[in-house]
Amino acid sequence: MTNAMTEKLIYDILSQDDVILSINSGSGICEARVEKNLPFRIREQWATIGHEDKSWHIHLNLEEVAEARFVTETRTNGLISYSIRFIDSKGNLAMRANFVKMYDNQGKIIQDRVAKYDEIFKKYGEEEIIYLGRK
Repeated sequence: MTNAMTEKLIYDILSQDDVILSINSGSGICEARVEKNLPFRIREQWATIGHEDKSWHIHLNLEEVAEARFVTETRTNGLISYSIRFIDSKGNLAMRANFVKMYDNQGKIIQDRVAKYDEIFKKYGEEEIIYLGRK
């Protein structure tokens, strides 16, 4: 995958409702609840997510992002979590897109939400790991 494909994947994530981005700074995690269709652009190797003139925005160095992983895992409470994780060239988590509100108030999975996650997964070849660049 090229930076263009990475860009498309991030656009697809940002087009969804109820996504929280987790950013790993190396010594802490920042979580940001994104609004659907949040501004996104790329200049040189830097992806910018959000409004630079508002309360928060994210810079992601695309030259360091090596892969994206589609992850579904069962949590300790038995519910399944859904995320797309961007891994850097050293194998560390750079950014994670957590798909939230996947269950209703009775704890039943919301099939429409799962279908949206699955749609993105299928669009990118139904591969759990997508190699984006540097290794």
